[in-house]
Amino acid sequence: MSSIFKLLSLTVFLALVFQAYGMCTLSDISIKHYETHDFAHGMPVWRVSITNNCGCPQSQVKLNCTGFQSYIGIDQALLAVSDTECLVKQGAPIPAAQSVFFRYAWLPKFKFEPISSKIGCT
Repeated sequence: MSSIFKLLSLTVFLALVFQAYGMCTLSDISIKHYETHDFAHGMPVWRVSITNNCGCPQSQVKLNCTGFQSYIGIDQALLAVSDTECLVKQGAPIPAAQSVFFRYAWLPKFKFEPISSKIGCT
């Protein structure tokens, strides 16, 4: 009898884990721009939030950064910029319902789009 209970408990647990994993997609990463009313070299400075709206942490979050430029330096620990991709938080997980913030200066504002992530439900 106890082995049936253990098997049932394991089945329910795995179903919950896989359900949470399956519910997370790149669309759970939201990116918003906020005006700071600051300027650098005549360009507006934008504050950007990258938020994980998934119930699970997401790591290795990469954004399409083709053509991205800024007149101010970007903290590489928050957004490592390469030619076509940006790695958020050096690949470290963004916990559920948490955000990463950075600032850049350019006009027009850049449309960041998530291109990949690793979902980490435990």
